[in-house]
Amino acid sequence: MAAWYLLAWLGCALMVPHALGAVSAADAQVGPVLQLDERVVGSLVGEHLRYLEDPAGTLTLDQVQAMPTRFVQSTSAALNFSFTTSTYWFHLRLENHHAAQRDWLLEAAYPLIDHYTFYVLENGQLVDTTVAGRTFPFHQRAIKNRNIVYPLTLLPGQGKEIYIRVQTSSSLQLPLRMWTPLAFHVKDHDEQVIQGIYYGILLSMLAYNFLIFLSIREISYLNYVHFIGSSILFLVSLSGFGFEYLWPESTRWAMTAQPVLISFTLVGMLNFSRSFLSLDKLMPRAASLVRITAYLMLALTVAPFVLPYAMALKLAVAGALVSALIVLTCGGISLASGARQARYFMLAWTVLLLGISLYALKTFGLVPSNLLTEYAMQIGSAMEAVLLSFALAHRMAILKEENERIQQEAQYQLEQRVAQRTQELDDALHQLSAANAALQEKNRMDGLTGTKNRRFFDEQLATEVKRSSRAQLALTLLLIDIDHFKQVNDRYGHLAGDACLRAVARAVHGCLQRPSDELARYGGEEFAALLPHTDHVGGLQMAERIRAAMAALTFDYEGQSIPVTVSIGCATTVPTRNYVCDKLIAAADGALYEAKRSGRNRVVGIDIAVAE
Repeated sequence: MAAWYLLAWLGCALMVPHALGAVSAADAQVGPVLQLDERVVGSLVGEHLRYLEDPAGTLTLDQVQAMPTRFVQSTSAALNFSFTTSTYWFHLRLENHHAAQRDWLLEAAYPLIDHYTFYVLENGQLVDTTVAGRTFPFHQRAIKNRNIVYPLTLLPGQGKEIYIRVQTSSSLQLPLRMWTPLAFHVKDHDEQVIQGIYYGILLSMLAYNFLIFLSIREISYLNYVHFIGSSILFLVSLSGFGFEYLWPESTRWAMTAQPVLISFTLVGMLNFSRSFLSLDKLMPRAASLVRITAYLMLALTVAPFVLPYAMALKLAVAGALVSALIVLTCGGISLASGARQARYFMLAWTVLLLGISLYALKTFGLVPSNLLTEYAMQIGSAMEAVLLSFALAHRMAILKEENERIQQEAQYQLEQRVAQRTQELDDALHQLSAANAALQEKNRMDGLTGTKNRRFFDEQLATEVKRSSRAQLALTLLLIDIDHFKQVNDRYGHLAGDACLRAVARAVHGCLQRPSDELARYGGEEFAALLPHTDHVGGLQMAERIRAAMAALTFDYEGQSIPVTVSIGCATTVPTRNYVCDKLIAAADGALYEAKRSGRNRVVGIDIAVAE
């Protein structure tokens, strides 16, 4: 907004030339007289001015009075010399032809002039000298107004001459108007109301969208707040309200505010456009260009502190032109590509451009001056702010609609994938369960004999002890040792010993009758048979069956028949709570030792419960 406002203001400053006219020698020396009456109230008086250029800025009042022929008569209602390093002197002759009005106000309706010096002469004598401008604190002004207003007193029929020395680093414009105090205050009151409505709209948009940002944390709203907020500051600095109300004593800031705020506003405009149009997602290259331009504009905010004001302002103006073209181009491309949010975005800029164009046409005299054309830029910029706020709301609605659609699609796809993945996981879990069971079974097996191993035996013994303890049932353990196994290894070799172990394991396993009976290789040539729910008599019977089967067993190894016998220790108990498994093992081991000491190939049993 401020970028286009600036371009319109600059265009008027650069494109409206001061008018030169051929005048008679007499008029060249004295100039036309401005007759003060009802007809001049509120009108521009530029055509009654003569001006003199002072390139060095060294001339004094006496010197310019002494060179009347060097003055040039203006034929322009509002003089404009654009950016110039020269000092200009202006001469105006007044005569009061209003019988009832003696107090008048001369308004210089351009608040960005650095230095005015008003010299008032009566009958050729200097009667007053007053300085004003933005290089002086605001409280020094005779009339507290955003524009420079100089009070004059002329009795009916009285005449006075005014010399105005103007020097500025900004564009040198001098739209002078004559007012009666009453007419001026009515005009100023109306302007204050209109400007109040204008800035009220902008501030309400600022506050509203800032509250929305605090609520939803959407970056586009923060960029909008940055853009509108800095635009407001730029506009109040450009219109003079900033110096009147915000920084009345800060003359240094008043001299640098415009280029700083222009550049800072452009940063907000570029960032807002990038986030609003989703350029990072839709046009990455354009997003990079916008981001780089924003960084350059941010760097330009320090230019007024290191460069002359005119150069810093020209750089800011160039940045505004480039930024505006980039934003319009990105918006146009987004609109052409079918981006729905770009419609309101481009409509907002179009309304602003229409207001600016209407103001420019009024400035060039191509359309009549009225309330609409006089405030066309303010109306256009206010409507732009409202439309951009509406565009943000519309964009959020589009994003919400798109998110809902994406969520529905994602939910359907997710359900399909979940079903597929569930089936895959079920299959994988089944395979994993089978593999885990196989692995566990393998870890519980003795690799040589194919029976369970010692690890399994220890776990199973502990389990059966707890179970028998809860049920108060008998538990029998058989420890089986192959007789003279070392001689088999020594005489026939270790391979024969391995074959012997496998043959014994098969034979013992064949003797066990119940699924709950477990056989494990206890270590070396020893095996352990765990018989749940078996009393001592049943245990001895099972042990004797195994011993007899082994005594009848002769296995062949490489054509040689090798006899095998076993000694068995049998221990039975009814475990109590917290029963120690080692106690049962020790009893069975003691019985086995007794069987071997008694001559081998026999069974020795001990009933621990009876013994206790």
